[in-house]
Amino acid sequence: MMRKILLSGREIEYELEFKNVKNINIRVKPGGVIHVSANKRVSPESVDELFRRREAEVLRMLDRFVTYEAERVPVKVEDGSVIYLLGKPLTVKVEKAASNMVTIDGNDLIVYSAGSSTAAIINAWYDHQCRRVLPEYGHLMYERFKNYVPHEPDYSFKKMKSRWGSCNPHKYRMSINRELIKYDERLIEFVFCHEYSHFIHQDHSPSFYNFMAGIMPDHRKRKEELKKAAKIISQM
Repeated sequence: MMRKILLSGREIEYELEFKNVKNINIRVKPGGVIHVSANKRVSPESVDELFRRREAEVLRMLDRFVTYEAERVPVKVEDGSVIYLLGKPLTVKVEKAASNMVTIDGNDLIVYSAGSSTAAIINAWYDHQCRRVLPEYGHLMYERFKNYVPHEPDYSFKKMKSRWGSCNPHKYRMSINRELIKYDERLIEFVFCHEYSHFIHQDHSPSFYNFMAGIMPDHRKRKEELKKAAKIISQM
C-alpha cells in the first residue's frame, strides 16, 4: 500500500506493509523508497501520526540516503544535461530549494536541490519511477501470459551490467534492469515478454522464440530497436 504525507511542506511517499511484527518499523530502501512494516491491527492513520512525531528523524534518513547516492553515482549530471524517461529526452534544469524534489515541466526535468548532488537526486528519482511505473507493465504483460503462468511473479528492479532482465520460474521472481525506465514503452514490453516467456521455456531454443512470437510477433524488431536505443541512452 502506497501512502503520501506532508512533512515540513515536503510530500513524502512511503509503502506500508502489514506483517506479524510488534513495532512500527521505518527504513529507507535502495532508491530512496521509505518502507514501513506494521502489525495489521495498526491503522494507516496511526502510521501517518508516527511520521509526524518523527518528522525530523525521517527527513534526516532521507538526507543521509541522498548523500550516499552522491558517493555511489559516478555519472556526471548537471544543469543542461539530457536524461531519458520512457524514451522521452528531458533537459535537466537545476534550481536551489529548501528540500530536494524533482518535477517534469514539458521537456524539462526540474531538479530542486537543497545542496545535494544533482546526480544523486536524479538517481533516487529514477529508482522511485521504476517502482511506481514498471510493475504496471509487468502486470499488463501477465494478462497475456496468465493462461500459461499460474500467478504473477514478484518483481524487483536493480542495475544490471549485461542483462535487461532475469527470472526464477520456480520461485516466481523476476528482476528487471532499472535502466529500462529510460526506454520507450515498446521496449519495456519486449523485456517483460522475453522474461515471461522463460517461465514456459527456460532456454533460448527455437521453441522459446516460437512461443514468444505467438505473444509478440514483432519481438525481433523490438530487440533491434532496444539495441539501437541503448547506444544513445546508455551514454547519458
